[in-house]
Amino acid sequence: MAMTLRLDEEREAKLRLVAEEEDRSMHAVVVTAIDDYLARRNAKQFEQLADDIIDRHAALLARLAE
Repeated sequence: MAMTLRLDEEREAKLRLVAEEEDRSMHAVVVTAIDDYLARRNAKQFEQLADDIIDRHAALLARLAE
């Protein structure tokens, strides 16, 4: 699937500068940024799920720790 990314001039200039500094294409920088965002989002969801489980089973976990 293809998509078009529309950036304002300021964002495009910043993206172009980063790509040049890293000797990568703008596409590669954007794909990496998306991958990083998705990984952080998934990690946050996992942490929230783990916190919910810990809260829900606090008494059991305390007994297991003894």
